[in-house]
Amino acid sequence: MTKGVSHMQSEKLSYPGIAGAVAGAVGLMGVLTSWFQIGGPGGTLKVDGLAHSSGKLAFAMSISLFAFSSAYVLLDDRRIRRSMAALIIASAVMLILACFLGVTTANGADPAVGLSLSALGGVLGAGAGILTLRDAPVGEVIPDDAEASASIS
Repeated sequence: MTKGVSHMQSEKLSYPGIAGAVAGAVGLMGVLTSWFQIGGPGGTLKVDGLAHSSGKLAFAMSISLFAFSSAYVLLDDRRIRRSMAALIIASAVMLILACFLGVTTANGADPAVGLSLSALGGVLGAGAGILTLRDAPVGEVIPDDAEASASIS
């Protein structure tokens, strides 16, 4: 292998990255469907996720989870993949927290299917993020980093 060439095989698919992108899409579908339902004498009113501040946060985190996971799949540099793995986990955790915030601030409204779907996307994204760290571990010394630190010393 020549110097400066990445050690990742570009023809190998990154299944954890694909799983993270799917998790982001699942979270996004949950935000765009009803998060809350309020029953009354005239029927049931369904409120989508974007009508609430926690849903707007979940929307942003779902998009970022999808984008970071897609970048993880498409890019081949180990340093970038390591950064993307951390951002995938951070986005997934924030998506889960946004769903938790939605449940706690519902003010008498019942949670609907969209809220559960968004939370599922966050949990799947966190699992995918942990698996991406296995492909690009944080403590691992990348050969280019070792050569650069040896030349500084």
